[in-house]
Amino acid sequence: MSAPAATKIVLFCGGRGSATIIRALLRQTDIDLTLLVNAYDDGLSTGALRNFIPGMLGPSDFRKNLSYLLGNYSNAQYALRNLMEYRLPASSGAQEIESLARFARNNDTSLLDEPLKSWFVQLPPPLSARLRGLLGRFFDHAAGADEAFDYRDCSLGNLVFAGAYLQMGRDFNAAAAAVGDLVGSRARLLNVSSEQNRVLAGLKLDGTYLSCEAEIVGPQSAIPITNLYLLEHPLATEEMQTLAARDFAGKQAFLAQRDAVPALSPAAAEAIANADIILYGPGTQHSSLLPSYRIARQALAAAPAPVAAMVMNLDVDHDIQTLTASDVMDLALDHGAAITHVLLDQNARLPSGRLDGDAYRGAQILRGAFSTPARSGLHNGTAIAERILAARSGGGQEAASVEIFADIHNRSVASDELVEEFLEADWKGARLVLNRVAHPAGDGISTVHHQGLFPEAGYLRDWLRKGSSDYLVLMTGDGAYRFRDVQAIIQLLEQQQSLGGVFGSRTQSRRQFITSIRAAYGEHRFLYWLGKVAAFFLSFIFYLRTGVIFSDPLTGLRVFRRQRLAHLPDMDQTAPLAIVRQMIRHGVEVAELPVIYRTYSGFTDPYWRIRRGLRNLASLI
Repeated sequence: MSAPAATKIVLFCGGRGSATIIRALLRQTDIDLTLLVNAYDDGLSTGALRNFIPGMLGPSDFRKNLSYLLGNYSNAQYALRNLMEYRLPASSGAQEIESLARFARNNDTSLLDEPLKSWFVQLPPPLSARLRGLLGRFFDHAAGADEAFDYRDCSLGNLVFAGAYLQMGRDFNAAAAAVGDLVGSRARLLNVSSEQNRVLAGLKLDGTYLSCEAEIVGPQSAIPITNLYLLEHPLATEEMQTLAARDFAGKQAFLAQRDAVPALSPAAAEAIANADIILYGPGTQHSSLLPSYRIARQALAAAPAPVAAMVMNLDVDHDIQTLTASDVMDLALDHGAAITHVLLDQNARLPSGRLDGDAYRGAQILRGAFSTPARSGLHNGTAIAERILAARSGGGQEAASVEIFADIHNRSVASDELVEEFLEADWKGARLVLNRVAHPAGDGISTVHHQGLFPEAGYLRDWLRKGSSDYLVLMTGDGAYRFRDVQAIIQLLEQQQSLGGVFGSRTQSRRQFITSIRAAYGEHRFLYWLGKVAAFFLSFIFYLRTGVIFSDPLTGLRVFRRQRLAHLPDMDQTAPLAIVRQMIRHGVEVAELPVIYRTYSGFTDPYWRIRRGLRNLASLI
């Protein structure tokens, strides 16, 4: 059977505001991430490129996001990221550009100056050839143009995008896919719109017309922006004169007649329709985000995603300098966003406005530490990712339920102490089940009678078939584990939604490993040495059979998440390692976490341990 499906997340973002969130989501192993970006940026070199190649959309935000999707795990990836973000010096002249163009055609690195030369040398030859091919395509186009292109302060990545646009028959969305494939993108990066070219314009409350995206994001008066327009062409001189002569209502009507919202791209529509979570990232609202919501309005209204969360900006920008967080949310809703949750940083400089309760306009307000104290102005991507995933699983609304099965081998006299520790722990929604121990029921405590060498295996099977708790904890052994470590494991599982189980390792340090072996076999010299060798041997065999290394495969502390085990077939194995092997074969991710294991003189049972070890070994061979 297949592994549980990855959580599909669609993130509306701009160029830089969602960088930490993107990287945090990519650190998760079970996230299928799609970024939706609009291509109406027209500032600086991006605007120069759009004017130089009529019909081309703005590649700047796509290039920036691709740099986040590149992992710095090799010199080649580091070099590629630097190349895509490299800006040609403002002093670049015709000779420097000609040298770069000649290198693109013949791969003669002696034509390059540093640091470009070092970065290209670090690229694998096939990747370097593809990158040079796209650059060469742009330089060939520029050589035949009527006017020279101004390369000063132009991003090399933008030239790569332009080359891909020309190579793909002037299909911007195909060009974005080609460049994403070039850099080995770890997520899908999609243009929210189809191929229609548009000019983003705005109107302020005092009638001031913002004729392009650069004016919308740049320094401006504190008067709020009231309307956004997607125009097929910039206003001609005569149209500008007509607009200037009208009052505010007349300007709105004049621009509304020329407003032409482009169609949602099919790929973006499919991503929204299939999303488990829709995330509206922070950023420049009137350029990066609100236009995208307008384009996707119908798809967002029909989207079945149970979580559609807005991550609120931490501070004001030029375009929202007099607005509050509730004003920004109102704008998002008015432009087509469907919002179920709002993540509001508790220390944000952006005033909260009417977001002072638990809900606003049908959305739940989630407050927390969503900024990074050591890096002013940046969102804490990890905190946001965890809160969003918890909102989808319901973890942010009520405590997860936990069922603990404890089999304290031959130590029934210690049951009172075990119960006391359980009751003193800060549990919510937890209950303790004691095996083969007489104890009065109540206070979340009950007893069962599972016999055999592996009573926990039978309990696990019953829990999978009939249980209802979110987590099952199995605690078995002739020593004692700490409930504090159990809580730490559950906290890890809550944070790492991809994990199906976490095992407590008693051997994370040499001292702890030797102490554990000596406590169990110290009076039997042969068994002591056999135990040391067997621990390594069993880990090796388990690795050969599963491809997974466990430092302590015989641990008696295991915690399982129901959500990740629901797809498993019925298990008839009795040996714990055979059960774990079956889980891994069916795609369940399992991790280890160091724990404390206490042993007690006179209660350890070396022969019981040996029998369990041999049965586990036999189940793997």
